[in-house]
Amino acid sequence: MKKIIQIIGFCFLFFNLTAFSQSIKMEKDSLWTIDEISNMSVYLYQKVTDTSGIGGTGTIINHNKRYFLLTANHVAKEMKVNSQIVFRITGDKPIILNLSLFTPNHKIDWINHNEADLSIIELLPFNNDVQKRFDESSFSSKFIYKGQDTLPRDNDVTFFGYPLLDLNLKHFSSLSFTAYLASGLITNKRYDTKSKCTFYYLDQPSMQGASGGGVFCSVKKAMYMGSGRTLLIGVVHGTAGDNTGGKLAAITPSFYIWDLLNKLN
Repeated sequence: MKKIIQIIGFCFLFFNLTAFSQSIKMEKDSLWTIDEISNMSVYLYQKVTDTSGIGGTGTIINHNKRYFLLTANHVAKEMKVNSQIVFRITGDKPIILNLSLFTPNHKIDWINHNEADLSIIELLPFNNDVQKRFDESSFSSKFIYKGQDTLPRDNDVTFFGYPLLDLNLKHFSSLSFTAYLASGLITNKRYDTKSKCTFYYLDQPSMQGASGGGVFCSVKKAMYMGSGRTLLIGVVHGTAGDNTGGKLAAITPSFYIWDLLNKLN
């Protein structure tokens, strides 16, 4: 009965979203706005106690006509079968549903990278309204950057995330941050596992809850490599800090995402 109520509620979400969406983005017009990317970003929440929980950010992507939720591995491993996913709809309102409602066999089985702080899980549209939402508000893998290099440092980037929230929400929207690259590629230790991985760093810090959020270039402004298209270039790992008080966002480069996508059947 609870699942039926959730599905009815989600149908209402999509009817409500129709007036809010500008149009379905086509590949020939793929310069996305901040507002449009915000609708691809979701909040992930795992209740721990009645007064506490663990949160993180994810991005809905599409690849070979399938849909996936992309986030940081250190966020994904905290999400259990009763974890929840929060979508933003018209008027900065939240729709809160169980993540397992969308997953194959209603299980939380992530595909994890063996080196980088990345995980994906497939999302299955269970009706036409869900299909429409995912068509309009998911990021195509064709625009996930494959190169093992970084942007020029004078190009700005935009990353998205949510603060740590409980789910008693009247209004809901992601935070967006504008930053510049502070480095090229650097091999360093992951903050969660202490194992080696390659990162790049931004000149602004991230924040708690933003881990797993997407990092994008050419968001409504500067073009990257002349493409005129918004590109997904990384995923937020966390904030690097030291005893001087300096803080930088550590980003997992997007070429690692392709290791996961190439494993798919």
